[in-house]
Amino acid sequence: MNARQRKKERERQYRRYRLKKRLQLIGGALSIIVIVFSLISMIHTILLSKTIPAYETDTGVQPTSPPSSISSESEKPVEESETPQPTITLVPEEVSSSDMSSASEKTPSDYDYSKPIDENIKVDLDYFDDAVFIGDSRTEGFIMNTGLSNTTSYTHKGLTVDTVFTSPVITLNGEKLSVTEALAQTGFSKVYLMFGINEAGWVYSEVFVEKYAELIDTVREINPQAQIYLQSILPVSEKTSKTHEFAKQDKLNEYNQLLRQLAEEKKVFYVNAAESMTNTKGFLPEEAASDGIHLKKEYCLKWLDYLCTHTI
Repeated sequence: MNARQRKKERERQYRRYRLKKRLQLIGGALSIIVIVFSLISMIHTILLSKTIPAYETDTGVQPTSPPSSISSESEKPVEESETPQPTITLVPEEVSSSDMSSASEKTPSDYDYSKPIDENIKVDLDYFDDAVFIGDSRTEGFIMNTGLSNTTSYTHKGLTVDTVFTSPVITLNGEKLSVTEALAQTGFSKVYLMFGINEAGWVYSEVFVEKYAELIDTVREINPQAQIYLQSILPVSEKTSKTHEFAKQDKLNEYNQLLRQLAEEKKVFYVNAAESMTNTKGFLPEEAASDGIHLKKEYCLKWLDYLCTHTI
C-alpha cells in the first residue's frame, strides 16, 4: 500500500470515528431528554394526586383608597369578651374525595344562581362539620355566641376582602398565616363568606366586588368541588346608620345588590341572611345589638337558624 492509499484509509477511519462520536452525542442527548420528560411526568402526577393544591399568596392590586374598618372600641362580638381572638376550630384533616365531589352532584345543572336560596328543610348542626366560616368580627361573634364548635372559623376583627389575603391573623400549627394561606391547609367541603361592614368606607364599590371575586376564585382554586355560600351583609341599626362614620345602611344595600350579581356571575349560592335581621324600616332592630352592629346571642342564634333552613 503506497502513501496515497494509506492517507485515504486514515481519512476514512477519521470520518468513521467522527460519525461514531456524533451518534454517541445524539444518543446521550436523547437519553437526557427522556429522563427529563419522565421526571416532569412524575412531578405532574404527584401534584394532581394532591387533594388540595397549595395556594400562592395574593399579589393583586390593593384598593385605590385606604380601607376603613369598624373601630376596635365598638367591636365586641360577645359582651363579656374585651379582646376577642381569632377563632379556629379545626375539622378532620382529610375529607374523602366522595364527600368533596358531593357538592357539585347535589346541585341541579339548571340551578338559578341569580336568586337567593329558598327555605328548605332544616338541617342538623352536623351539616357544618366540614364547613369553614370566613369573615370579620360579626362572624367571629356569630361563632362565639352560637357555640358552633364543630366547624372551622377563620375570622378576625376588622378583616376585609383585601386583608384576607395578606394579614397573618390565623395561628395554625404554630405558624401565623393569612386566612387564605390557612384555608389551603384545611380540609373542607363548604365555605360561608360574609364581608362588607368594614369595606363600607371604601370609596370605590368596584374594588370591593373585585376583591370579593378574587376571594371566591381563590377558594375554588384551593378546592374546586366546595360549595360556596355568599351571605348578604347584615343590616345596621337606624341609629348607627345615621351616626356612624361609614357604616350606612344605603351603602350596605348597594353592596348586597352587587353581591347578588357576583353570585350569579361566579355561580355561587347567595344566602340572604340579612332578611332575617331586618325590621319593617329596613334596619337592624335596636335591641339586636348594643352597638347597632355586633349581634347579641339571641340574634346570632336567629342567624344560625336561618343558615340551617337555607342550604343546598
